[in-house]
Parts: sequence; structure tokens; C-alpha cells
Amino acid sequence: MLLPVALTVFSSAIYHFMLKQASNKSPFLILFWSYGIAAIVCLALIFFNEQQLKFSLPFKDRPYLPFILALALIGIELGYLASYKSGGKIGQVSMMTQMVSLVVMLTLGFILAKEPLTFKKAFGAVTALFSFFLLSRP
Repeated sequence: MLLPVALTVFSSAIYHFMLKQASNKSPFLILFWSYGIAAIVCLALIFFNEQQLKFSLPFKDRPYLPFILALALIGIELGYLASYKSGGKIGQVSMMTQMVSLVVMLTLGFILAKEPLTFKKAFGAVTALFSFFLLSRP
């Protein structure tokens, strides 16, 4: 589990730094070029994954999922771009969104996925909300 987390952290750092650099550009052009290049790279990587050599839609039973995921990705990207465009700092914007996302995902996991809400998770959520409060103050 350590390697995937390290990859995510490393990629997230690059992502936020690059997005901050491009915050004065058209957000839709940034998304178009970024996701276009990502699509080409993913298409090339499919050939290295023998399990995915079938070019069928991976969500046959739920064909709406790719569209909802695409809208969610656009929302995430536009939210970050708008935050940086309005002067948000890299560390602050990233941390604040991750903390609120943690609380939202814990709540959704508990309500919709019937995941247990332990003391440790609840304490982490309260700590995240308190940290969000501290970071959002001038």
C-alpha cells in the first residue's frame, strides 16, 4: 500500500504546483489539453495491461458511470482552478479540500455504504474540521 500512496502524493504535489502555474489561463483549455493527453497516455497503457485488452465499455452494467465520473472530474478541476485563480495558496487549498472531502466521504460511507463509524474515524473528522477552521481564518 505504501507505493500507491507515494505515487498519489507525488502526483498530487506535481498536479497542484502545475495547476497553480496555469491558473491565469482558460480553465476549459487547460482541461481539454490535460485530459486529451491523459487519454492518449491511458490508451497506450491499455496495451500493457493484458486484462484490459478488450476495448469494451468497462461499465456495461452501469453505462452512466463514465459520464458521471467525467462530470465529477471536471468539477474537481474547475474547483481547484477557481481556488487558485482567486489567490488560494497551494498548500492551503489542497489541505482544505482534502479535509472537507474526508468528512464528506466518512459520512457517505457511513450512510450509503454502511461502513462502520469508529471513534478513530469520528475523531479524525472532528480534527479535520477544526484544522479547516484554523486554515480558513486570515
